[in-house]
Amino acid sequence: MGKSPHSMRLSSKRYSQSNDWHSISLTNKIKNMKTLTQIMIIGSLFAVHETALAQASAAPNTQEQKKMVIEPGSLTAMIKDSTTFSILTKALTAAELDVTLGNKGEFTIFAPTDEAFGKLPAGVLSKLLLPENKEKLRSLLLYHVVAGKVLSTDLKDGDVKTMNGEKVKIDVSPEKVEVDGAKVFSADVMANNGVMHTIGMVIIPKSLDDFAGLKK
Repeated sequence: MGKSPHSMRLSSKRYSQSNDWHSISLTNKIKNMKTLTQIMIIGSLFAVHETALAQASAAPNTQEQKKMVIEPGSLTAMIKDSTTFSILTKALTAAELDVTLGNKGEFTIFAPTDEAFGKLPAGVLSKLLLPENKEKLRSLLLYHVVAGKVLSTDLKDGDVKTMNGEKVKIDVSPEKVEVDGAKVFSADVMANNGVMHTIGMVIIPKSLDDFAGLKK
């Protein structure tokens, strides 16, 4: 027997609905695949970005490394090579001034010997070397440094501004040269970035008068 027209219409309708459902299902699958692909791409991009950031953080900064190098023949290198200035070497490193005096530029340093540091009141040096007193240590050390190359023959009576902003008093006579009362006993030791004059006393800036019993 042949199918009735009504039966054929129902069958056709079911077939059409089935096709529509398959079409919708396929469309949804395609959308889901696209979404999944986008998520994977975004995830990959984030992973690449994070890896790049990690590599950038781990990689050494060439400019910074270059800046950190202490040049042979510099004031820092010269001070470090002398057993007379082991405490000064330690102090410059703690204050991060070893790099400043170890690179290009022109500086004059009135360098206190180990014996000079030994004349400080008991406990002062150890306190100055503490991390929390780093700025005070920097100020003390920079009070011993003058910008430019100043030979002993260039020194004259009067005040000279130091690199901590305060001034030292220079006294010059035929017999001696004194800086804030500290006698210069080895002058004009040349470095490739300045000159060193050795002094037998640590000179104290007024700004540190009240630190641990220091007096100018």
